[in-house]
Amino acid sequence: MQINYPVVGLVIVAIIILVVWIVKTNMRDEKDFEQEIIESELKPKEHKKPGKDKKAL
Repeated sequence: MQINYPVVGLVIVAIIILVVWIVKTNMRDEKDFEQEIIESELKPKEHKKPGKDKKAL
């Protein structure tokens, strides 16, 4: 059985490139997701002072 080394080499290089691309894409997407979460967090509402809203009886 003969092994075609150039083809095996190309397949290994292609797999390495694919893994690197997937990792970089995942890291970029994770940063985008974290930024989205930070921006969408609810801001605390300002509490009104109790004496200002009520009308004098």
